Amino acid sequence: MNGGGVAVILVATDEGPLLLAAIESLFESAPERLGGVVVVDNASTDGTGEEVARRWRAVRVLRRSRRHRLPANLNVGVAVTAAPYVLVCNPDVTFLPGAVDRLAAFLDAHPRAGVAGPKLLTPRGETWRSARRWYDVRALLALRWPGTADPAASPWARRSLYPDWDLCAPRHVDWVPCPATMVRRAALAEVGGFDERFRAYFEDVDLCLRLHEAAWEIWCVPEAEVVHLWRLASRSPLSAAWFLHLESLVRFVCKHRGLAPREERPDHRGGAAAQHHEALAVHSWSAR
Repeated sequence: MNGGGVAVILVATDEGPLLLAAIESLFESAPERLGGVVVVDNASTDGTGEEVARRWRAVRVLRRSRRHRLPANLNVGVAVTAAPYVLVCNPDVTFLPGAVDRLAAFLDAHPRAGVAGPKLLTPRGETWRSARRWYDVRALLALRWPGTADPAASPWARRSLYPDWDLCAPRHVDWVPCPATMVRRAALAEVGGFDERFRAYFEDVDLCLRLHEAAWEIWCVPEAEVVHLWRLASRSPLSAAWFLHLESLVRFVCKHRGLAPREERPDHRGGAAAQHHEALAVHSWSAR
């Protein structure tokens, strides 16, 4: 069953060369389900919007007069499109052939899937961390401790990265990072879109958590492959991105009144609810 088109939304702030390469790869991948491409130019000063408009008349450019938070820009892009599926993207991605159509076909076949994320590859072709379990505090510390050479060397961090999964088949997961993630419009509308209180970071795990609590499923679909640059900005201790990540973590914890999905939060009596899942829904986005 063909469920309709896919609207692709890219947000960029002074990232012209990366954005141009991403759009070029999108069209070269020849998606049959493409239902429109929107670039949200977040008040760039490098001529990003003008260059996109000059090269691709089919791409709609939304120029913001001042800079907005990432979730707000994503919501603006969603609002001007109508396709049943929305692919939200960072500008530092490369679409491999078939990626868009395979994610759309998966959502067609799984009506309770609210999100489908691709297999993420590095520019060298290595498989990256394409899906995550809810973190617990030990995993978070291992992944975010300043100066840690290899965070995944910790057994707690490795568990959060699905070490038992070879990404050979789709899997129902806790959450997926969002450099290029397809969301069902109906599911996104049900939970109210992206939360604009986040400036950047955690907007993706917040969305996955809210979809999870609304009984939508989160999937990783390895047949769809996307290359992501992984600039690792928030890994630098005491950098602006590091502090922004910390701010988003605090906002996430305060919003959800805890760290675990609601049905997994322990009550005062303990029991099955307390024992079901020790994981905490905190998002490192350690490789953005």
